[in-house]
Amino acid sequence: MVSVGNRQSYMEVTGFSSEVREQFYKVASVNLCSNISGQILASLVMSPPKVGDESYDAHFCERDGILKSLARRAKVRN
Repeated sequence: MVSVGNRQSYMEVTGFSSEVREQFYKVASVNLCSNISGQILASLVMSPPKVGDESYDAHFCERDGILKSLARRAKVRN
């Protein structure tokens, strides 16, 4: 999974006409939505392959291998 940092910013728009301020806010608000790759990744994470899908066996084999590896390493540290 892609790790995404928390980004924050502040912008104050003064001395511009209301039409210009609206354009500033429109451009700034574009960054409030996740980008296309973020939307695709979220969709993939939330809907894994179903029985009968071509990638079903490979997906769950890889997932189970990762989970077993994590469990094994957790036991080593305890």
